[in-house]
Amino acid sequence: MGKKILVIDDEPDALTYIETVLTDNGFESLTTTSAIEGRRLAQEQKPDLILLDLIMPEKSGISMFRELKTDPVLKDIPVVVVSGVSQVTGADFKDFSFKLTPDGGSDSEPVYVRPEGFVEKPVDPQELIRVIKEILGS
Repeated sequence: MGKKILVIDDEPDALTYIETVLTDNGFESLTTTSAIEGRRLAQEQKPDLILLDLIMPEKSGISMFRELKTDPVLKDIPVVVVSGVSQVTGADFKDFSFKLTPDGGSDSEPVYVRPEGFVEKPVDPQELIRVIKEILGS
């Protein structure tokens, strides 16, 4: 198997579809419908890349992204946001950055971090693989 990719999306059909696209293209996939479970899997499995939905019920993808990027062990794992939020809101999330709260407290300057990639839902399999390969250099 190739590089390991963790997919976090609350929609089971989306998970199945993305998992199929990944395995058909030589990637190993780990999947979960839970952001909480996704963080646990990321810590245990140390994936090469994380595909993350933004809108999920128990914890938003935005909160999950912030947690990933402030965790010393996980912060260097590239994250690709896979979401239909642009269609819902009309906003172009490809240009968004997320504010991270620094460990130094409220006097510290905030840090803004962007996901390494963004793929719009419904997912175009060729676009997804192109973005992944571009980030992983494979």
